[in-house]
Amino acid sequence: MSTEAILGNHRALTLDVLNYLDQGISVFDEDLRLLAWNRRLFDLLQLPEAFAQTGLSIEVFFRFNAERGEYGEGDIDAIVAERMRLARSFAPHVFDRVRPDGTVIEVRGNPLPNNSGFVTTYTDVTQQRVVELELERRVEQRTEEYRLESEAHRKTAEALRKSELWIRQIADAVPALIAYVDKNNHYQFINHMHQEWFGLNRSQLIGTSIFDLVENRNLEQFHKDIDAVQQGQEVQTEYVIGRKGRSPLDVSISFIPHFDEQEQMLGYFFLGQDLTEYKQTQRELIESQKMQALGRLTGGMAHDFNNLLTVILGNLNFLEEDEDLDLAEMREAVQCSLQAAQRGSELIQRMLTFSRRQALKPTATNVGELVDDFSVLLQRTLGETIHLQKQLAEHLAPVLVDKNQLETSLLNLALNARDSMPRGGRLIIRTELYRKPANANTFTDLPAGEYLMLSVRDEGEGMSPETISRAFEPFYTTKPAGLGTGLGLSMVYGFVKQSGGGIDIHSKLGEGTTIRLIFPVVDETPTQQQRRLLRLSQDGRQAQVLLVEDDVGVRQFVQRALQKMGYSVDLAENGDFAWEKLLHNRHYALVLTDIIMPGSISGLELYSRIRQDYPETKVLCMTGYSEQVESTLSEQHLLRKPFMRNQLAHKLQELLKAEHA
Repeated sequence: MSTEAILGNHRALTLDVLNYLDQGISVFDEDLRLLAWNRRLFDLLQLPEAFAQTGLSIEVFFRFNAERGEYGEGDIDAIVAERMRLARSFAPHVFDRVRPDGTVIEVRGNPLPNNSGFVTTYTDVTQQRVVELELERRVEQRTEEYRLESEAHRKTAEALRKSELWIRQIADAVPALIAYVDKNNHYQFINHMHQEWFGLNRSQLIGTSIFDLVENRNLEQFHKDIDAVQQGQEVQTEYVIGRKGRSPLDVSISFIPHFDEQEQMLGYFFLGQDLTEYKQTQRELIESQKMQALGRLTGGMAHDFNNLLTVILGNLNFLEEDEDLDLAEMREAVQCSLQAAQRGSELIQRMLTFSRRQALKPTATNVGELVDDFSVLLQRTLGETIHLQKQLAEHLAPVLVDKNQLETSLLNLALNARDSMPRGGRLIIRTELYRKPANANTFTDLPAGEYLMLSVRDEGEGMSPETISRAFEPFYTTKPAGLGTGLGLSMVYGFVKQSGGGIDIHSKLGEGTTIRLIFPVVDETPTQQQRRLLRLSQDGRQAQVLLVEDDVGVRQFVQRALQKMGYSVDLAENGDFAWEKLLHNRHYALVLTDIIMPGSISGLELYSRIRQDYPETKVLCMTGYSEQVESTLSEQHLLRKPFMRNQLAHKLQELLKAEHA
């Protein structure tokens, strides 16, 4: 093949790659005549197909835009003349053009070397501008930093030549990662964004395996994606990429297979875009909405806590003042107080779980039990005009989900349903088994199999087809200004998809709305998990325990409980006294410590010292507020207050058995 033919193939291949980008690109020569373009340019600017011809003067584009009002009002010839004067200056520029339909296009142009032409990129930044306006009051400084960083990272094309240098300059000018990898997974071409992402240049990467850059945490998913593209599928995935000495990146990666004329696999294109700022903005808005929902829940809970305190104080008052109570009546009063206190503990734990920021690990969850428990909070939040009904199927298999996010999603759906019924009505939450056939018309992106379906149905105003089609878009809302962020359903959609499930909407105007969520089922039930843990032996008993607690009442209760279980107990009222005892007694089997205590040594500091200096001594930490410590402690080493004696016994047995095994 001749050199000219090879270069021609390279140019054609490069232009094909540009068609996969989300930006419009145009290249004009020194006479301002069209040299190259991509499909996105014509779609984004709604240009006639007749304009897609090499050699067409830029004046034709200017006049077409001026006549349809793209440049505002004024004399058409004067507007075109001014545009031509600016174009002939070959000056770099960047500005936002607001089209008549409201679309905001970022136009960014740079001259080629020696003013031999001009490269311009066109980016639809409408949604980005909406996000910036939404957050302007709260994150002005971050918005400015993001703008400056985007300016530094987005480079426009620098040259257009009939050579490999011409191809490379175009690729380097695109604000995205571009690479070509052969069928053996070795790099054959990369652009400069690899230097930005990975800190490696072309000479370090060309010929090496693409797997050399993949972290262990991403390796399994990356193998799946490469296997799929090797089979001829286009794949798009999101990853978090760690960078030595710098913050990690949230990125979107696309793999596009490349075939020859005989449909033989030659390799694949590797395209990446940085989503870090977008993800951060999305997380902040979701957290803001969750805090608004939490405020709604708190008001309803105040009534519940007053009722619980009435039960506890009333029964304790009976025990204190009524000397004629017999043993059975005393036991009944104590039992009622214990049950009320336990309900209060469960409400506190549920609120802490709902409000915590960090991502929680998915666990095998009985959705029916979760709905049944969470409905207590829901009913308080929904108000008296909403009648909450539960239709929960029995003996359903569990699903692997994040309980906190499932509760948050259920709350969002319930609040949307309530808002659609201003005069009140029924809200029905239903669970059932859903068997998806291979040829189903719904949830088409999921494989056939058994799923658990959770649906929320209301008798509200319903949705139009247009509203349904946009319901999952971020920031889309039909509520009046100030009454909704438009993130509720988009957050639910993201959670369901991340959990491997599906979601759809059935609604008609005036006939209410049903939103269905499905999740793949798992084998082990929560009850089976609990039974497996309860089979731990009692071998830890008779061990010597150091109890560290500054609150006298709590210390007395836990000491009595430990002694009743058969443990030998030493006491310390804070971390400093506990450390002194440890220095003189290295034979404690376990240290049970509070976390927040007076003195120079906190519970967490004591935990770290013991783990380092006395690795044979086990540590269990008690706390009434776990959000600040769960990143440091595993669940195995954490006991949440308030707790019952049987919960303490089980935690000690589990810890001593697991770490003696």
